[in-house]
Amino acid sequence: MADLTVRDVTLAAPCRAKADTCRIIVPVTALLPQPAAALARTAAAAGDLVELRLDALADQSPAGLAWAVQTVRRAIGETPLLVTLRTLGEGGAADLDPAAYTAALRALCAGAGADIDLLDVEFSAGADACARLRAAAHEAGAGVVFSAHDFRTTPDTGAMTALLTAMADAGADVAKLAVTPADPADAARLLQATAQAAALRPETPLLTMAMGPLGAVTRVCGAAFGVCASFGTAGAASAPGQPDAAALRAALSALAACRGGR
Repeated sequence: MADLTVRDVTLAAPCRAKADTCRIIVPVTALLPQPAAALARTAAAAGDLVELRLDALADQSPAGLAWAVQTVRRAIGETPLLVTLRTLGEGGAADLDPAAYTAALRALCAGAGADIDLLDVEFSAGADACARLRAAAHEAGAGVVFSAHDFRTTPDTGAMTALLTAMADAGADVAKLAVTPADPADAARLLQATAQAAALRPETPLLTMAMGPLGAVTRVCGAAFGVCASFGTAGAASAPGQPDAAALRAALSALAACRGGR
């Protein structure tokens, strides 16, 4: 892998990541497609990419999910769109087992794949499901974010590094890991694991964060450790600890200035 460019936005590989290349992803959650579209317009103005959280929608049918994606795409124009269907086990609202989850995302790729720039695929779905969803997304012209979320703990540093490298080896266009720190040391270990994964797989863009107040620092300084993007809000947050997008952009700019963009 290497830098991933979606429309006109580049997600930098770790070997080229720095503070002034860190992109801002703004999440959108709503019960209905039209309110989601209105929120997405605001999100597109505030960030570099928009994330549509499909698990927040009232209509979870294949047609309903596809319509929501298409409606948001029309609202945001050429802003890159990350589409996520987050399951209960990974902190979302979609009550789906791996088979149903895989079927839902395959149907989405078939019904609205042309409107998706990046598709979030939960790595816990299993190797076979991830491979099939990666193939379906790529066939539709979308990149794949393999993701993992721990809303209870921060795993061992080596385990986090191994998970990120496993995602890269499985063909992730972006490897994402979110954890929950119990203390500042946990947040530091997340950054250490990110740096280790960046060194081991320098051509796969990484997206990591420690959630909640204790992990807020990782959302700002992650780019210094190889992270390609960070989540910021323009309204409601989709996970604990997401900062306001404007404040995040100012912090990233200050970090870039202090480090000479490196």
